[in-house]
Amino acid sequence: MSTAAQIIANTANAQSSTGARTPEGKATSSKNAITYGLFATHDFIRPGEEALYAELAESLRAHLVPSGPLEHNLVDEIRRAMWRLRRCGQIEEGFATPEATRDIPDPMQNDSTAKLQISVDRARSLSHRLLHKCTAELGKLQTERQFRHEFFDTGTDIAYLGICDVRSIRKGLDQQVAAQYRRQKLIETTELSALLNAPIPQPAAPAIPNSGSFCKNDSAPSQTSRNGQCPCGSGLKHKRCCGRQSPAMLHAV
Repeated sequence: MSTAAQIIANTANAQSSTGARTPEGKATSSKNAITYGLFATHDFIRPGEEALYAELAESLRAHLVPSGPLEHNLVDEIRRAMWRLRRCGQIEEGFATPEATRDIPDPMQNDSTAKLQISVDRARSLSHRLLHKCTAELGKLQTERQFRHEFFDTGTDIAYLGICDVRSIRKGLDQQVAAQYRRQKLIETTELSALLNAPIPQPAAPAIPNSGSFCKNDSAPSQTSRNGQCPCGSGLKHKRCCGRQSPAMLHAV
């Protein structure tokens, strides 16, 4: 445990240590946390590679045509991944020198290079994932931007939309409209089917007159059968004589 005198001395020493004061010293100290090597947080550019690095950056921006801070940031990440992959290839080229492959042709079998090869493979894997992920995200942003230009009229204020996926919103609305249309058609089809399957009302049957026939000599209906002897005494059947104009018997009485 520190004594009181040590604590006072430490406090006094801390007052004297203010860090870098000059612009050059501050610029140097600002890089204290940077990790060097294949996993550096900043692109490692060796002397003489400045022109190649600038050419790569310019070529990517001309080819990918970013717009807005998000797309520019993704292009920077793509450039960083591609530059790091180039460095991985350069390091592996050093494994193939005649001096290195004279005794052991495979660097992975050499204890002095096996560890470095593992680091190279790991850095390459991370760079590939970064490259593919950023490329996919940039493609989505640019596809959405192009869709908005075609979907909305020129001059429409769409700043309030932010980075929402307008295509997904439109697709959801189209699905809702299609579902409503299907429900409406189902209702109309059901109503039409019920109407077609409804029983057709039949007209009322006419009243059947009394089966008895009228005889010319009778003022009231006679119960004489149509095939029986006519009651007038003519000797003919009733249906051939006085019952000739009488209605036919539909049912027996």
